[in-house]
Amino acid sequence: MAMVETVQLIADTHWMLLAVAALIFDIPRYTFSLLSLCLLSLARQPQHGEVPISKSISVIVPTFNGGAGLGPSIASLRRQTLRPIEIIVVDDGSIDETRAIAEHARELGLVDMVICHGTRCGRSAAINAAARFASGDLLLTVDADTVFEPSAVALLAQAFNDPRVAGASCNIAINNERSSLWTRLQSIEYLMSISAGRTMLDIVGAIACLSGACSMYRRDVFIRQGGLDVGPGEDLEFSLRLRRLGYLVRFVPEAWAETAGPESGLGLLRQRARWDRDALRVRLIMYGELRFLHRLERLPDTLQRLDFILFDLIPTLSFPFYLVYLVAVFGANAAFLFLAVVYLLLLWISLFNLALAFAMFNRSSGILNLGAALIFPFYQGVYLKCARFFSYSSEIIFGTSRHDDFVPPRVRRALFAGRD
Repeated sequence: MAMVETVQLIADTHWMLLAVAALIFDIPRYTFSLLSLCLLSLARQPQHGEVPISKSISVIVPTFNGGAGLGPSIASLRRQTLRPIEIIVVDDGSIDETRAIAEHARELGLVDMVICHGTRCGRSAAINAAARFASGDLLLTVDADTVFEPSAVALLAQAFNDPRVAGASCNIAINNERSSLWTRLQSIEYLMSISAGRTMLDIVGAIACLSGACSMYRRDVFIRQGGLDVGPGEDLEFSLRLRRLGYLVRFVPEAWAETAGPESGLGLLRQRARWDRDALRVRLIMYGELRFLHRLERLPDTLQRLDFILFDLIPTLSFPFYLVYLVAVFGANAAFLFLAVVYLLLLWISLFNLALAFAMFNRSSGILNLGAALIFPFYQGVYLKCARFFSYSSEIIFGTSRHDDFVPPRVRRALFAGRD
């Protein structure tokens, strides 16, 4: 009773606290997407027959010390209903058995070309180098640990029947979700943020970032625009560049691929720190997306920017100050009770979202995943948000992405030579 009375008091006296909590802790975000998708699926007429595909596809697999996942990835590409005309592997200065595995695959006829960099140049440079030798109408860039369902490439290629589309990415699941609690949480997160979130964003034309694990591009547009930027956040940067040039960027939820997620909390933090720092740098510094209005901007571009600003940037940067405000105004005990009720609300909504998403996207769940769902609100609303706050803060204050080892130091020095 004390908890209910406390929340009632807060709601009566400061109703804005509940509204802000809904924004900061992502309460309505994916529920809105899932319910909207359900309604749209009921209203949408079923399509009969397959759309013919006239485009040829070249696959580029850049890898640095990714030999362990290279074999399964190539095998899944060879099993596609729409077979690529060529598979190009780029060994970006690996020091493991990547080159030997790639050369062996070429000798067996599974790979058409192997490009070897003597020293590491970075993922963007590896893809750009292979694109010069590719002959397909479409380029599919694939991480070495990505495994595709048999129809994935064909479904991705269908998006390019629309001449306005210059880039598309597929749905992604975690293939090692049973490895640890962290991978189970990531599996749920991907189902919410990628499967549900990006499907809804695609409907309104607001996809902002093509996935690094698997993305498809028109080769002529890719070459004409100079390929991927070799700085941080190359996938996001190129996606936003295509949007600014007037092209459409699509997400194809029916096309599925699986990739490995970090198995430890520390590994996950390192991955997300790089993603968050790069995203902030690309969006705010390179593309100036903090402004709410851009002259002559199309509505879908406004929506994709506002999605980042309203549901990511503002809640993240205000998160610790909101907690301090609660404690300062109501005291530690009342603030704790309020947050406990918010957590319970998040938990019920999260379980509802999870059940709806599993049904909509035809994914199965075990008891362990349901157990992970019980702490998912804390994972999403506190753990990842705190990590993102520190990543954003370090980027704003120190420009930390300039020192990201995802881009080799010599490449970074060449990029930022003479810059502040």
